[in-house]
Amino acid sequence: MDDYYQLVPDADAREDNRQILETLAAIRKGTVSNDLRLLNYYQSIPVNFGATVESIDGDTVELAVHQQQAVVMHLEKQTFLKSSHFPKDVLAAVSYVNIDKCVAMVTKFAYAVVRAERRQFVRVEVKDPIEATFSASGVKVTGTLNDISIGGIAIAVSVPNPPENALEGSVRVGLPGGPFEIPAKLLRVIPANEKHLAICEIRPDARAEKGISQYIFQRQVEIIRELKDSIF
Repeated sequence: MDDYYQLVPDADAREDNRQILETLAAIRKGTVSNDLRLLNYYQSIPVNFGATVESIDGDTVELAVHQQQAVVMHLEKQTFLKSSHFPKDVLAAVSYVNIDKCVAMVTKFAYAVVRAERRQFVRVEVKDPIEATFSASGVKVTGTLNDISIGGIAIAVSVPNPPENALEGSVRVGLPGGPFEIPAKLLRVIPANEKHLAICEIRPDARAEKGISQYIFQRQVEIIRELKDSIF
């Protein structure tokens, strides 16, 4: 989840935590309106429902949450709190979740910017092994799709000597209805746990854009269904 946000302290960590708790206490008392919403990402799909402050004990806040939100909070162990009463969005650690009762305990508050919200295109994670290859002059990087949007892809690859600079080339992606050959720029290679992630900016033509859009919509439907099925 770390790639979705950036911490942006307003004062120091202790003062920010105090201010956030003070605002949550005001929401609970009704001193200010309750426009509190939570935001998580499930396989890159935003899960965003309203929440109610039930109680505050020291630095820990008990929230009544939507059941789908509870599932993702349980998986991620973090959540974002959004309210017009905060100067910025808030990141919180999730210390306890009861999915059946739709209750969560959150603590360790800090101001943050949710970078994922600033993305121009919807991104989805890829479940099935779909081959993708980036090619440029003297360079060929082959692996499987990690995630995809209309504007970019990430390819899970084994690259012993990754390129140091951005490279112009093309990607060949084996999506349904393809494969598609798309002009692309390899921006960077990010080390990951088992394989590297080759991050590419893509410029699809009309045919490729239609194929990518259809795949993204299909994955969104599948991901939301998986989330709902995990509750029952």
